[in-house]
Amino acid sequence: MSKRVSNVLPDFYGQRKKPKGNHSISSGNCLGKNEFFECLPTDTEAGLIYLKNRVFPLAKFEGLLPPILLVNQVYTIIRNKTAVDKELNLLQSKGVIRVFKLVGAETVLVVIFFKDLMEHVIKHCPEKPVINRFLKILPQVQDVIVEKRFLREELGLLEQEISDLVGCGLLTLRSAASYWLSFPNSGEFLRIYFKGRKSVLRTIKKSKFSEILQPELEDRNLDKSVKLGIKYHIHDFIGAELVKW
Repeated sequence: MSKRVSNVLPDFYGQRKKPKGNHSISSGNCLGKNEFFECLPTDTEAGLIYLKNRVFPLAKFEGLLPPILLVNQVYTIIRNKTAVDKELNLLQSKGVIRVFKLVGAETVLVVIFFKDLMEHVIKHCPEKPVINRFLKILPQVQDVIVEKRFLREELGLLEQEISDLVGCGLLTLRSAASYWLSFPNSGEFLRIYFKGRKSVLRTIKKSKFSEILQPELEDRNLDKSVKLGIKYHIHDFIGAELVKW
């Protein structure tokens, strides 16, 4: 893909000044008008908000999926990957977001705002004490995996309770001793994501010189196979360096 698709990125992200400190509107640290500017979201959080509101097609998945963002997509807005990764860890430690590692044909790192995750789980999981308890301790688990020993010894969960978490989609088996943290319908997201990515990449490769203008790509009738939208995948391709632009 040529540089002609570079206008997919919002210009103001490259121009805005970085706010002082690590305050976050989402994390509820704004105390008064005098602290407003210090409470502006970090560059990474602002990028996530943009992706959630302008890129993820929520109307197509309302009731099925929460707004699911890719770590790769943030790299298209903020080019310093080290800074992005550091701020993602900080936002997760504050309980603003949750990062998941989804394993399918390939592994995919995704981000969900914690508030959206809570609403999604409440909607799709049965009302059981173990689920509420698990959600309360989830911000304390900073890794993308959780050991079975931790669930049994630290949380005191019974085998049936762990099975309830698996059945709800909050855990998926990684090994005999550990689980991936997950969310309901994550498998459906992966299916839709990989199908759409394959379709868009195939369209680009079939174009002359394997180059195509972004407006031309977006005008292609790919709605049935690209449910997440062309823009969603373009951000992914650029961030993952799957295409040249």
